[in-house]
Amino acid sequence: MTMDNEGPVAAEPRERAGRREQNKAENRTALLKAARAVFAEMGYGAASVRDIVRRTDLASGTFYNYFKDKDEIFEAVVGELTGELLRRHRNGRGRAATAEEFFHQHFAVYFDFIVEDAELLALARRNFTAIRTLLDKPDVRALAKALNEDIRAAMASGVLPNVDFSYLGAAMAGIAFETSVVMVAREPVDPAGATEFATRLMMGGLDQVPRRG
Repeated sequence: MTMDNEGPVAAEPRERAGRREQNKAENRTALLKAARAVFAEMGYGAASVRDIVRRTDLASGTFYNYFKDKDEIFEAVVGELTGELLRRHRNGRGRAATAEEFFHQHFAVYFDFIVEDAELLALARRNFTAIRTLLDKPDVRALAKALNEDIRAAMASGVLPNVDFSYLGAAMAGIAFETSVVMVAREPVDPAGATEFATRLMMGGLDQVPRRG
């Protein structure tokens, strides 16, 4: 007997569809997790799709149901990291009450995020060249867009002086990225020192940068 739309006959297809969507989400998550580990260990240039799939329980052909190639999954990995950075920036510089706090929060969030776990640090160390190629991609450009929005809001509220916000955003983004390249190459890695240097530089130029002994 066929039941109405609220009965078991109608509910069963919905349950199957729900399970399929859940499996798809889990497979994609597994591939991204594996890719992040492989890129951290081997670097983008040496890694292959096969290396990524081998870290999962999935069949080799399953990869191509979710990603076109290595480039696309690398972009997705970086996109996930970008999303987390955006969330942290909203809770950092967006709440700053002074210019110094605004700059400090911007750099601290970025530098601390990179070094907060060994895998992410390794990913940064081995893949900066590949990451550079993604700076104009929508996910990564979202970081620049959010920064410019925060700068304009800070200017409107008097936290920052009324300067060219595009130049200021470009300067802050450039300092963050290029300083992080040097920071992760050092031992020990010192995000606090990098944050202090970048903040002092933004606040007063070279006259404010701490002198080396």
